[in-house]
Amino acid sequence: MEDNYFASVGAIVLRNDEVLLVRHTYGDAIGKLLNPSGYMRHGEMPYDALKREVLEETGIEIAPKGLLTVRCSEKDWWLVFLADYVSGTPRSDGHENSEALFMPCDEATYHPDVTSAVKILLELAKKEKLLTPNEDYARVLSKYGVMFS
Repeated sequence: MEDNYFASVGAIVLRNDEVLLVRHTYGDAIGKLLNPSGYMRHGEMPYDALKREVLEETGIEIAPKGLLTVRCSEKDWWLVFLADYVSGTPRSDGHENSEALFMPCDEATYHPDVTSAVKILLELAKKEKLLTPNEDYARVLSKYGVMFS
């Protein structure tokens, strides 16, 4: 499947009080630490894209918890999810990033290499006001005899 270059996903992955970050190798954020993100493929659902992107970029398996925020522009939409660490050791993909690491959240909020977007996302993550995944919505609908897929 090809990337769609319009809808993208990103993750704030937490392991205890650490956040997963990657050092970007291109674009405006070159050399900066940011959250793993990438474009969804045609026909791919957001949670599947999120798990794939984080695994490809960092070697980390995650469990998405819910939608943290959405950034919309004329160019693209970026869905950012809060996720829990499941397993794996951070490693660079050797292409889009030169480093993958867990950093203490407190350190990330003032570290000069961490993007302002990540700092804002960490503030939102502390509040944990998440939109629930489609599976929760489907479960509620099924109580009323409505099938959702």
